[in-house]
Amino acid sequence: MSIRKANKTDKVQIQTLMNELNLYRKNIFSPDNQKFHERLTPYPPLQDADFDESLIFVAANDSAQIVGFIQGSVEERKNHKLSKLGYIDEIYVQKEARGQGVAKNLFSELQSEFKNQGCDHMTTHTDFENELSQQFYSKAGMHKATVELWQKL
Repeated sequence: MSIRKANKTDKVQIQTLMNELNLYRKNIFSPDNQKFHERLTPYPPLQDADFDESLIFVAANDSAQIVGFIQGSVEERKNHKLSKLGYIDEIYVQKEARGQGVAKNLFSELQSEFKNQGCDHMTTHTDFENELSQQFYSKAGMHKATVELWQKL
């Protein structure tokens, strides 16, 4: 298994994984939370510009098939002591490749890239019902900071 920065030729395989992630979420969310997360389209198609910031990493097996990815973004937070935020937008590893350290390695690569880009902290959101994700982030050294609540109007 190898971890590398994604490039434009990976778009189709990453998009397929994004669609798998969307289906996976439907299986773990309660009907109420599915309403909160429902999208008009599963994910917008990746664009060439999405690869310019080097914040997408992929895990490829020995056959060069992409089996996992992580995507992040960087933003400035005005009036905060921790002012340059690295944000984990998405992480997904196919079921067959889980338990092999793939997610951990993807996380580590993105974390290193955030440091290289001068980020002083990183964060992400995960769903209350997604206990597997919460366990993963906790083992990776992340801490709970907020609770998001919602209501349909």
